[in-house]
Amino acid sequence: MKRLNKVGKNITGIVIGGGVIIENAALRGSGVLRIDGEFHGSIDIDGHVILGKTGVINGNIHAESALFAGTYHGNLQIRNTLHLTSTAVLHGQIDAGNLIVDEGGIFNGTCSVTSRDAQRMLDAPDAAVFDGYLYKDAET
Repeated sequence: MKRLNKVGKNITGIVIGGGVIIENAALRGSGVLRIDGEFHGSIDIDGHVILGKTGVINGNIHAESALFAGTYHGNLQIRNTLHLTSTAVLHGQIDAGNLIVDEGGIFNGTCSVTSRDAQRMLDAPDAAVFDGYLYKDAET
């Protein structure tokens, strides 16, 4: 079993395979990151994070999009879509543009889902929220 402490920059595509444990790491870059092993630390990637069924992540993630099938503990900031498959287990806080949770997926924590279009509407001076619905013009 390998133990790694640091991961390099400028990611175009990287796989952290099953049996690999990365501890106390700060990963920054762009591209696609797939984790089937364990990762403990922070991830800041201008791209896509894939957490496989056997993967475990403990830490914070900032990414463009993510697909989770494994176990995650931490805080997520996903600019576009976060997709939790039926085998995903997520404990923590989500801030995402869109959220998809397949039947059987487990989420325990807090969640804020605001697409860019919805955020622009919320920021408009005449926007109102009533009974969970967003109204652009509060008088109609």
